[in-house]
Amino acid sequence: MEDRRKNYVILGNGMAGISAAENIRIYDSKCRIVMISDEDVLSYSRPMLSKTPLLSYDLKKNFLYPESWYQENSIEVVLDAKIEKLDVENKKVITSKGIYLYDKCIYALGASNFIPPIPGSDMKQVVSVRTYKDIEGIKKLILGATSAVLIGGGVIGLEMALELSHLGITVTVVETLPYLMPRLLDEETAKSLEKLLNPIKVITGANVSGIAPGEKAADVSLADGTIIPADFVIMSCGVRANTSIAKEAGIECDRAVVVNEHMETSVSGVYACGDCAQHNGINYSLWSQAKVQGQVAGANACGKRLRYGMIDSSLLLNSPEFAIFAVGDAGKNPDLQYEVETVENNDAPIFAINPHFTKSKEKRWYCNGELKGAIRVGSLVGIDALRKQIFNEKEVHDA
Repeated sequence: MEDRRKNYVILGNGMAGISAAENIRIYDSKCRIVMISDEDVLSYSRPMLSKTPLLSYDLKKNFLYPESWYQENSIEVVLDAKIEKLDVENKKVITSKGIYLYDKCIYALGASNFIPPIPGSDMKQVVSVRTYKDIEGIKKLILGATSAVLIGGGVIGLEMALELSHLGITVTVVETLPYLMPRLLDEETAKSLEKLLNPIKVITGANVSGIAPGEKAADVSLADGTIIPADFVIMSCGVRANTSIAKEAGIECDRAVVVNEHMETSVSGVYACGDCAQHNGINYSLWSQAKVQGQVAGANACGKRLRYGMIDSSLLLNSPEFAIFAVGDAGKNPDLQYEVETVENNDAPIFAINPHFTKSKEKRWYCNGELKGAIRVGSLVGIDALRKQIFNEKEVHDA
């Protein structure tokens, strides 16, 4: 007698979900795969939301796979569906579009942008960047706009600030922390980055106390009394894992769904991956992390025993004016003694249309002679080799 065809249900159709589906099909050619998403379109690249020139952003060019790929791989996609409950006892998912039984479930519901409870944050002139609809909304807001405020100085916030500046909009970035991206950058480099961002104004160590109509559509008030008039505001204050469905199902959660190195949750038959998953207390909420975790979750749901390894959490911020790359530990561990080396290359033998990219300044942090981290400003030639010196562990291991 032939084995019964297994049912795999994937909650979410982001990078983690699509990676899981792809690997399930690799290891189980006969199974039924169902992907359920509350979005109304097929899987697309979220990083490109802030990396594509705003006026030329086209959703159709950013789909991860065409519709034909899903058909060829017999992957059923249920879009615009609200997931109401994950019933782990009866192994079924209850949605606004029906009930789906599963043998194995992949929880890949991602994260949502964190919107601080600031008075006025619900105004229509206040937006964030998470979906293609957000970009469509920002395209409307920039019509006739001359000024904007970006709350949050992370990569997405700075990428959006640069793009708005290129469109002739006066931009102010407000960051709560004492300097930009302290998890990845040292203070000296962060201060240099502020200068490179000119004419964008950067205010660090500042708290927003409120947003309200005033001189312009959305005046941003800081705790020290400063008021920044703006036509619109973009919130870029990090994300929060979507864990409510998992918590209601009795799955162990912390800041995200807790998983082991096999992407297994506390409930048998349920795996989690991507922005909603936490391994060893860490969730970088990175596209690369989602892809690898989805690969591990999908394969292991089919009976494999892959282990999740090291993920490269490096930073790359690239614009027409400058480029900055940060990888590893930039002297952040207070329990370690670092040796710091600075290298400047002002005459790199490479061709570049932009002369800024023929020069570079690099800082390296060593412990006991071992390279722990590095930051490069300028030419990106050789950064892959630099990355490999620090991250030399596999992303996926065989058990």
